[in-house]
Amino acid sequence: MGSNILIAIPAYNEEITIGSVVSLSKKYGDVLVVDDGSKDRTSEIAQNAGAIVVRHKRNKGKGKALKTAFKYALSKDYDVVVCIDADGQHNPEEIPLLLKPILEDEADLVIGSRYLNSAYKNIPLYRRLGLWVLNMTTNVASNVKITDSQSGFRALNRRALESLDLSSAGYNVESEMIARLSEKGLRIREVPINVRYDVPNKHKKHPIAHGVGVLAKIVGLIGYKRPLLLFGVLSLLSFIASGILAYWALKPYYTQGGEIYLTQAIGAGIFAIIGIQLFVAGLTLNVLSRMVRE
Repeated sequence: MGSNILIAIPAYNEEITIGSVVSLSKKYGDVLVVDDGSKDRTSEIAQNAGAIVVRHKRNKGKGKALKTAFKYALSKDYDVVVCIDADGQHNPEEIPLLLKPILEDEADLVIGSRYLNSAYKNIPLYRRLGLWVLNMTTNVASNVKITDSQSGFRALNRRALESLDLSSAGYNVESEMIARLSEKGLRIREVPINVRYDVPNKHKKHPIAHGVGVLAKIVGLIGYKRPLLLFGVLSLLSFIASGILAYWALKPYYTQGGEIYLTQAIGAGIFAIIGIQLFVAGLTLNVLSRMVRE
């Protein structure tokens, strides 16, 4: 497809699958494997399969690995970078699906989505629920509608690469990428892809710990980009808690002519004060955020 296309593969202890992923990807462009501190033969096998290998001395996280790949692509004047996972979940034969909107100048970032065909049905139910939460929060953070925000199979043109200033070290890099590029008005599209879940080396982190970690980072993005929304929601939750406690405190007084529950009444007052403070903080940060952007 041309030497101006780089296939970037972040890898960590993927000696079982990296060779086949590199071999199948080579027909679509140059292949760069960023070995993120692997303790196995990932680098050796990738190099023997025909990949350019850049190695981190220690494990820094997927976000740092992708940042290394993007820096390499810019320094070598590549026009397009396709990111694909090293574990064999993605099919390199589908790389042209992601390249098409880029090469036809219809998008700056193209994401391969499991939700645009039946591939999502292979996802375990608990993971599907977690992905739904992450998709919703990413959409709030980026103000765009993405069906598969956590997909690591994606393509970026040079304009997108030059616009990125990633701070994420871990797996939340996918959401941050969407948020950063949407903020700058770049075009984001999705195309349907297939995904395998019978790969030999499955996710290296516990899915719940992984999901909670990514969610926390996305919430942080919302706080940075849309502070009034985040603090407004927290303020609303505080007022709801205050209302529940106030009802609990006053119910015996109105129904039985009894005494007011003092502890619950104090709690209601505390949550009301917290709610007011959160709302004021949201308004203040929203003004400061707008001033920084302008």
